Amino acid sequence: MIPAKHLLPLLCVSLLLGACSTSNTSKQFIVVPPSESQIESSVKEQVSLALNAFTPVAGQALPNNTVLQAYEARGYEPIWIQDKKINMSIYKLVDILEQSLSQGLNPIHYHTGIIKEYLALKQPTPQQLAEMDVISTIALNSYAHDISNGRYEPQLIDPNWQLDAPSNNWKDLLYIDSATDMVNSLQLLSPRSPQYQVLQKWLVYYQDLAAKESDIFVNAGVPLSLGDTGPRVAQLRARLVQLGDIRFSTRKVNEEQFDSRLKESLMRFQRRHHLTADGAAGSRTIEMLNVPLETRAKQIAYNLERWRWLPSELEANRVWVDLTNYTVDMHLNGELTSMKAVIGRPDRKTPVFKGLMTYMVTNPTWRVPHRIARENLLPKLQADPNYLVKHGYKVFSSWSIGAKELDSTKINWKAISEDKLAFRFEQEPDEGNALGQYKFMFPNKNEIYLHDTPAKHLFRESDRAFSSGCVRLENPVEFAREITKGSKQLNAMNSSLKNKSNTVISLPTYIPVYLVYFTVVPNANGMLEFRNDVYERDALMEEAMGYSPFRARDSI
Repeated sequence: MIPAKHLLPLLCVSLLLGACSTSNTSKQFIVVPPSESQIESSVKEQVSLALNAFTPVAGQALPNNTVLQAYEARGYEPIWIQDKKINMSIYKLVDILEQSLSQGLNPIHYHTGIIKEYLALKQPTPQQLAEMDVISTIALNSYAHDISNGRYEPQLIDPNWQLDAPSNNWKDLLYIDSATDMVNSLQLLSPRSPQYQVLQKWLVYYQDLAAKESDIFVNAGVPLSLGDTGPRVAQLRARLVQLGDIRFSTRKVNEEQFDSRLKESLMRFQRRHHLTADGAAGSRTIEMLNVPLETRAKQIAYNLERWRWLPSELEANRVWVDLTNYTVDMHLNGELTSMKAVIGRPDRKTPVFKGLMTYMVTNPTWRVPHRIARENLLPKLQADPNYLVKHGYKVFSSWSIGAKELDSTKINWKAISEDKLAFRFEQEPDEGNALGQYKFMFPNKNEIYLHDTPAKHLFRESDRAFSSGCVRLENPVEFAREITKGSKQLNAMNSSLKNKSNTVISLPTYIPVYLVYFTVVPNANGMLEFRNDVYERDALMEEAMGYSPFRARDSI
């Protein structure tokens, strides 16, 4: 048992020590006095002690049990000390951990200060070497987990975020023979999506820019447009240069003249911020221009974490419901087909999750979910007892299979409260049916699916959060054809549509469906799109991922 007096300095150092110099990484750290058996004995004692001291706080993943298992598997031999020398890869590890900010992670979580303090000791004791070994392994393990799976538990941040597809590849890292290979393998654990890689490069750009330059803001005032002149035009031009929308040119320009090239650059900025691309700097455009670089860097970091919650490799064939873009992208057989979508309104958010599309229904009957019946249908019935008849609904006594159909005009709807509503409502297939002609099913606990809609006018809107949670498709006919192409199910679908029959059609191939939410996304040109945070999820990320140092007197 390690005396308590040794624990206090360890914890204090972990909380308070700043970075120490490791510039002389070429030297060989010679360990003379301690024997290997002494170090191994100390490692065994330090594992449980250090694991308790460096366990992440609530809301973050807890990968440290894998450290204990890895040391047990190697008979508590040290990882970072070989032949009485500290393995030089530990210095590379410290460099990687200190650069974790460039991945949207926080170096404070990886104990770099305390590791460097141990490395600076001239004559470390067996206990100090053991402490260094275990804490370095904890740091390696935590970073491997975080860069692979994300540091935070998504559902603890947002209950509507149900897409968490963890990988176990990071656990294999500690079973590699050499520390050098462990460190070199870290780079293989981050998400392989090109979008993640582009986002990560932009994060570094914004971080470096924010550190080196002050934000160039455009002063408030009347809208700026083609032909205007003055210092605010110069501010606009300089800000667009700073953000990368105007590329460096040797061509001489009048900085205070709003010319056609400035208009084109401003339109690029507007498009990638989902603004009306009119080439004029109105109040909304200036508001977006004036978002600080540091704030944009944080937004990118939130979205890197969201990518880490996805599988490291995505299926080649998949349906990608991009909630913040209000689109559905079909990646099938090497081709991409995209269409507009309507998603859940902010008070009925479409959740983020993954499903498997297994069947579709033509000319579907709409069985109204409990919540919609209580919140939408009941008030309409209380105002008009004939509402169900007018809109093609049937009402049944209960949700049981043999429930009796009732005459809706003979029910006193005003006497029924929301919590007492137990009827089942069904809307028959017709032109006014809320589901249209198609329903595409990927069974899930949220009762979310893709479907047709008679409300085609909503697709003319730029922001399309109007549904009760399910996703409405702009072109369900094309969607249905793509998922049944070249199969007998395509003929069955066409026949059922012709006969106007309610038909369940199993898909020839089951298709993964991702409902995803990103507020920063690289566009086709490699520039960043900053999207409207329609469900205000970035604020939840800020609360979870934000780090502020506290004063010693504020701690327990």
